[in-house]
Amino acid sequence: MANFDAQITDLVGGTIDDTACDQWAADACKEIIHQLPANLKSKCTTVTALSDGSTLNATTMDLDGIGDILHVTRETANSGYLTPCRKIDAQHGGLATDSSSLAYFGTVTDPVYWIDSNTSDVGTLFVKPNPTAAQACYVHHITYPSVNVDSVDTIANFPDEAEHLVVLYVSTRQLLQYQLDQHSSLPTLTLPVVPAPPSLSAQTVTISGTAPTFTAPVVSPDFSQVNTYIDTDEDVELASAKLQEISTQLNEYANNIQKEQAEFNEENVEYQSKLQKDVTDAQFSDANEARKLSKYQAEVSTYSANLNTNVQDFTTKLQKFTTKYQWYGDQYAKLSAEYTRGLAAIKGA
Repeated sequence: MANFDAQITDLVGGTIDDTACDQWAADACKEIIHQLPANLKSKCTTVTALSDGSTLNATTMDLDGIGDILHVTRETANSGYLTPCRKIDAQHGGLATDSSSLAYFGTVTDPVYWIDSNTSDVGTLFVKPNPTAAQACYVHHITYPSVNVDSVDTIANFPDEAEHLVVLYVSTRQLLQYQLDQHSSLPTLTLPVVPAPPSLSAQTVTISGTAPTFTAPVVSPDFSQVNTYIDTDEDVELASAKLQEISTQLNEYANNIQKEQAEFNEENVEYQSKLQKDVTDAQFSDANEARKLSKYQAEVSTYSANLNTNVQDFTTKLQKFTTKYQWYGDQYAKLSAEYTRGLAAIKGA
């Protein structure tokens, strides 16, 4: 099977961010593990040995980044058999070394463990009697795997039947990132300079009407808010909703551009007709002024042609931008729904 990066690329249709995908894959594993049924969650376990003098040289276990503790065992004697450790409440941890406390005192044949914070405020697992080099303790716990998407096609300590969910999860995050990154490539509309009417000296020569201008509509997609939802709030649903709102804004923007162009062209036809009459009238009264008007008429025609060319070019680019943007959103919705269905099926397994 292809590595995860190839599988993700097939779903998102573009170059992926390997570093970000590695983190998203780790996040996916953690989210999925939390919801697995017991028979599949057991596939996500590992064992950490505690033995003062061992390679870990520890009698306690730092739980930072560790998942659920399933059970703890301790050797009863040097090279003895393993016996289960009883879990006691952290508030009774101090009694684990009190031989007069029948309920909480830990012995080699009835060891105990508890979880509490230490002086560094880090969740820590304690065992009594303390593990030794000859009488080791073994903590069986859930482990959260890391994933290098560009080099593996399987995940250790993770159920095979849930691996496709990791690909779906990562793909949805990459699609959201694509949409967010697109704000830098949103096309801009460049408008030509409106020609200034000539200064006419003859009293009998006038310009009827005013040259029409193109008033470009404004759109301000709030991509920064999407970034806040993703990076700060870690709320993918709100980010997705905001991106959909931006998609609606872009469609409305494109429609307003077309509407404004149609209004400009209609007004320009009327103005050009009046200007032609003014030129004709000027030719009968003042040849010099007529030449000024004819030149101005040519400038207006050039302005109109350039404007329509620029608007058409912009509209084409905006359409491509919007189509791509909306494809990312539609693909996100499909893969997100598939992930939700797959996760529900796994939870019921």
